[in-house]
Amino acid sequence: MLRRKELARKIVRLIARKLPKKKEAVLSVDAFLTALLQAYRKDRLVRNFFLSPKIDKREKEKLLAQLGKKYGVPKEVLEVFNYVVEINAFALLPEIKRLYEVEMEKLMNMLKGELRLARKLDKRTLEKLNRAINKLLGREIELEVKEDPSLIGGFVFKTHAYVLDTSVKSQLERLARRGGV
Repeated sequence: MLRRKELARKIVRLIARKLPKKKEAVLSVDAFLTALLQAYRKDRLVRNFFLSPKIDKREKEKLLAQLGKKYGVPKEVLEVFNYVVEINAFALLPEIKRLYEVEMEKLMNMLKGELRLARKLDKRTLEKLNRAINKLLGREIELEVKEDPSLIGGFVFKTHAYVLDTSVKSQLERLARRGGV
């Protein structure tokens, strides 16, 4: 198991070396990995396509190239994924994605976070909230905004190491645990 994690770490380091140190390039690879991982996890056909040794490597590389083009992934980074196909290490994709996010934070002094809101906010309010979170954490945050009506009100902000929950739902749950509701 340790060998597989070390291989995933080496793949991510290789991606980082080949990746232009521009925010757009870093984020395009992240979006590419997110889409690839979602398809890999949700669709058994996609997973079998990449894991099957019976399917020609050129077909896998062709599909990666199409997806890479859609997300604007640099060709040098696609070469790394062709290498992943070549060594039949596609099963490491979840670990590669996780390690890439950590590396992305280091490279760009940027943090990726998820912001769940009870209802949709206007752009100005969202920007104000983003600036406040940036100031609180002392770094730039790339927000993925999701709507979650079950929160009732407020928001939940999450990163790998930080959670800020101001939702009405969690406050009601705390009251219920204390016997107040």
